Amino acid sequence: MACRLLERRVLQGEKMFEFSWPLFGMHIALAVALFFLVNWIGRHAIDFGYISTTLFEEPNESVALNFFIRALSPAVFIIILSAIFVALGLPVLRLGIVMVAPYYYLVRVGVIFLFNRYNLISWPRYLVHALVGISAAALAYHYLIVPNRSLIPNLETAGNELWLAILAFLYAVSNKIPLSGGPGARRRNSFVTKHYMTARREFGDLINSKVTDDLLKLVAYSVLVYEDYCRPPAIRALERLAWWKQNRTTGILQVSAKDALSDEESVKRGLDILLTS
Repeated sequence: MACRLLERRVLQGEKMFEFSWPLFGMHIALAVALFFLVNWIGRHAIDFGYISTTLFEEPNESVALNFFIRALSPAVFIIILSAIFVALGLPVLRLGIVMVAPYYYLVRVGVIFLFNRYNLISWPRYLVHALVGISAAALAYHYLIVPNRSLIPNLETAGNELWLAILAFLYAVSNKIPLSGGPGARRRNSFVTKHYMTARREFGDLINSKVTDDLLKLVAYSVLVYEDYCRPPAIRALERLAWWKQNRTTGILQVSAKDALSDEESVKRGLDILLTS
C-alpha cells in the first residue's frame, strides 16, 4: 500500500521520491555494480581508444568513446533497469533510481583515493563527466522513467530515428579526432617523481647502506614506485590483517613471508633478494 501511494505521488508530481533505507541500499549496490560494469567495458574497449587510470601505458584516446562511457553510462544503466523493473511488474523499484548516478561517481572517487591514484586523474575532466552524467540521468529519470512510458521506438515518429542517426554520425567523426596525450603524460611523470622522492626520503639511507651499485639502486627505486602504485598504503594495511594466508606478500616491496612485514622490513628483505640475484 505504501509503495502504491509513493508511486502515485511521484506520478502526480508531488515529489521526485522519498528516502528509505532499503532503496538507499539498493541504489548503493547498483552504483557499485555500475562501477564494475563500466570497468569491465573499459577493459574490453582499450583497443578502441578507452583510457584507464594507468601509469605505464601511453593510451591512444578516443574523445567520443571516453565521453560516452564515462558520462552517459549512468543514464543508460538506469533506463535499462527501470524498463526491467516495469516488465517484471515492480515499477516502484524505479522510483529514486536517479540517485544511482551521483552514488556511482562518489564510489569511483572513493576507489581512486583508496588506491592512491588521485594524482593520475584529470579532475576538471572528471567533474565535467560527473556533471553531465548526473544531468543526463536526471533528464532521463524525469522524462522517461517517472512517466513510465514505453521505451520501444515508435515507427510513426521517424524524426527520433533521424536524430539517432545524426548522433551516430557525430560519434564516428569525433572518434577520429586525435587528442594529445600531453596532460596524461605529465600526470604520470608527476606521479612517478613524487613517489620516487618519497621513497628516497623514507628508504634512501637504508638503500644506500646496503647497495653500492648505482644501477641496482635505480632498480630498487623502480620496484618501490611500481609496487607502491599496485599496492598503496590502504591496501597494504588490509594485507597485513589477512593472518590466515600462508606466505603472503606484505610491505611496500611485497616480499613473501610467514609474518606480516612492515614497509621497512620488506625493503630490507627485498634488497637482499635483489643483491642475491
